[in-house]
Amino acid sequence: MNSDTKRDLLIIAGPTGTGKSDFAIELAQKVQGEVISCDSMQIYKGLDIGTAKVMPSETKGITHHMIDVVEPTEEFSVAQYAKLASACISDIINRKNNPIVVGGTGLYIDSFVYSLSFISNRDDAIRAKLEEDFIKYGKDVMYNRLREIDPDDAKKIHPNNTKRLLRALEIYEVNGKSKSQYCERVPNTTYKPHIIALTNCRDIIYNRIEARVNKMWNNGLFDEVDCLLKKGLDWDNQCMQAIGYKEFRLYFEGQASLDDVKDAIILNTKRYAKRQITWLKKYKDAMWYNIGNEYNEAMSMALQIVNGYKKECER
Repeated sequence: MNSDTKRDLLIIAGPTGTGKSDFAIELAQKVQGEVISCDSMQIYKGLDIGTAKVMPSETKGITHHMIDVVEPTEEFSVAQYAKLASACISDIINRKNNPIVVGGTGLYIDSFVYSLSFISNRDDAIRAKLEEDFIKYGKDVMYNRLREIDPDDAKKIHPNNTKRLLRALEIYEVNGKSKSQYCERVPNTTYKPHIIALTNCRDIIYNRIEARVNKMWNNGLFDEVDCLLKKGLDWDNQCMQAIGYKEFRLYFEGQASLDDVKDAIILNTKRYAKRQITWLKKYKDAMWYNIGNEYNEAMSMALQIVNGYKKECER
């Protein structure tokens, strides 16, 4: 362990479609590693095809954590992820193996990079009052209330997303300060993250995204969504907000064809990949590699990082 007492942690990040999972599995085979998923939708059971979840037959014997953690009816927060992922990391290290965090969910990566003030407290009485106000005054009034309290968070919440809107208002009522005020970025006191950001030429990423969506389609994505709905999920469930699932809503409401749904998934995934790159660029110490022509260099750096802090721990 380094003298600053922080725990070194390798994070393999990058936009969707760059091959992070395959890269991490190969690395794990070389360093006795175990993968910790950093994907906000792969934590849900039953969301397999639309999240491009790594199946047991594809792991090549490498243990994967933080996949299939909760039921699709449950909500899952960054705070819950940070707690469970940290427990996995400690367990892996105690067994003399090497944790490798892999994924592209920015807020989850943030939980390793920064010390975030997570909000978990709730107040049933306040929540009930807010729900009464919502029924009495309507979504526009409640949304404008949030805009006055927390304009930054309001930009991230659609007025029709009742659950997130009421939760943001509840946070303010319970704590006396907004959700955005809890998200101040200070360095993480537990981890020293080493971020390897994998990317590729835009056309290649976009082609891979189109191929991935076509594969999902052929593997039964429609049946997976239909099954989730028949189990009682609705479009307000957190998991149904994911790309690959939310686009089906218009089809089931008779407002779009399946071809429209497929095109929307491809378009939204491409836009998401672009946002992921933008998010990752804020990590000033991230090491960027074009996986198309710098694969070996990226693997060499990853091996150097893991072997380097492994030696520190063995001293």
